[in-house]
Amino acid sequence: MSKLWLLQGDHDAPGWNVLRQDLKDEKVDIIHLDPKVWAVVDADEPPSGYEGLEAVEPQTGVYLDPNGSPLYLVNGTIVRTPEEVVNALGHRAQQLLEQIGDPHTVLERIGRAF
Repeated sequence: MSKLWLLQGDHDAPGWNVLRQDLKDEKVDIIHLDPKVWAVVDADEPPSGYEGLEAVEPQTGVYLDPNGSPLYLVNGTIVRTPEEVVNALGHRAQQLLEQIGDPHTVLERIGRAF
């Protein structure tokens, strides 16, 4: 069963070029991408063969690509709204949402915007 993985590494890691080529060759399913910073990949096993890049389970939060398009994740599952992410993060995040009123600001303030 496939799941989501976060690939991350140094900006100049050679694995980014290999990942880009694998995307062109349709060998990898990239769900969301901030080029040379991170990539959210859908795969059965942790993606490997990308020198300098590490595959980890993504944290619950919002992942913003360079165009500002969000991907909301809760425990490795895509959700539709930032409120769902805030709710999954518990009481402290929910209290901040009541105080601030904007879920994106809450996610940024608690370090869950990537």
